[in-house]
Amino acid sequence: MYETAAIRRLHRTLLIHRIVQILLCVLLVYMALHFQQLFLDKGTPHIFRNSLLATLLLQFVLFFPLRRFAGNEARRELAAAAAQATTEQQKQLRQQRLIGDTLKGAVFLGFAAFILMAPPATFVLSTAFFCFIVTVITYLQCFNFAVKRALAGQTPV
Repeated sequence: MYETAAIRRLHRTLLIHRIVQILLCVLLVYMALHFQQLFLDKGTPHIFRNSLLATLLLQFVLFFPLRRFAGNEARRELAAAAAQATTEQQKQLRQQRLIGDTLKGAVFLGFAAFILMAPPATFVLSTAFFCFIVTVITYLQCFNFAVKRALAGQTPV
């Protein structure tokens, strides 16, 4: 019974992640069109293109650390869903969750501060914004993939 409820909670988390990803993709497209129009109005459309290329390069650099972090988070969530976890294991899982949440919060605050400090309608602002949104989408995709893969490998209870 407990394991079934925990697995159901993971499935709900995956559904929430999918909805957030869709909303972030819509926001990404909207902001891309907005920045493109801003740079076009300023007569510097090459800045928009360079911003997209810089975002793509940064995501190539960030992909493997993000995938590893999301995989560790997924393994931790699956371990927490196990009914056999002892009190000591639960304490260790809570500590790992606290560390992971602190790290995610620090990354969020870093991006937020960088975006707020960037001059308006510049290469830096658009690149920081695009990188933030794509990083969140990448993390959610990697987490969902790791959880789905682990759940598919489990035998039904």
